[in-house]
Amino acid sequence: MREYLLLEYASGLFAHHSLWQLAVDYFDYCPEYGKAYLEHHIERISLDTERKALKVLRICEQRSMTEQVRSICKIMSMKAVRNNRLGSALSWSIRAKDAAFATLISDRFLREYCERGTFSDLDLIDNLGPSMLLSDRLTFLGKYREFHCMYGEKKFFAAAKLLLMLMTARIAPCSFWMTLLTDALPLLEHQEVIFSADQTYELMKCLEDVMAAEPKKEKLQDDDAEIMKVEMLRLALARNLARAIIKEGTLEES
Repeated sequence: MREYLLLEYASGLFAHHSLWQLAVDYFDYCPEYGKAYLEHHIERISLDTERKALKVLRICEQRSMTEQVRSICKIMSMKAVRNNRLGSALSWSIRAKDAAFATLISDRFLREYCERGTFSDLDLIDNLGPSMLLSDRLTFLGKYREFHCMYGEKKFFAAAKLLLMLMTARIAPCSFWMTLLTDALPLLEHQEVIFSADQTYELMKCLEDVMAAEPKKEKLQDDDAEIMKVEMLRLALARNLARAIIKEGTLEES
């Protein structure tokens, strides 16, 4: 009887916009049905703001309410996407451990990079840590940003190795391959030989794979800029291969 009265009272409190947090404590004092009632009410609470969502999330995490935690994170992630707040959306999807949604948002980040030439929310991308392993696309996003950091710090050999790995590991979306090859151009034209002969052969194969893709064939027929880009890449690859072979041959002789 006591538990029933507490459950009824707590349910009434939960319906009030400023007293719902008090209701949680009352549900905690109901050992038999308290958690079930709390789960029921949590699922119906309106997540008007991110601050309120974080409060509800903390309550669920403290009580090991795994399904409710995932549900809250998914709802907030979708809201953030609708408002074009990609950083917040990615953060919520990582918290929900939602690989599919993290992949979708990572694709949005990459598309934005192709359009603008820069990433938004760099702090988040730079500090993904082990979270990037949630999905292949998220891993690619984190590692691609790492490539840019290496290049900016003039760690050209490490940057070249990472760039090649991103292509040969096949974790990059096919639509992004030409961007990666274009990123290789300054390294191919660098005064010092950065890519070895073997690495250059790998890049040549990647370029041919891109060219063999049907959408790329169709695009090339109508796009002079794309044709010029491919020709520049082929020329740079051929030059670098010759330089790398000479350098490696000289090292062997000495």
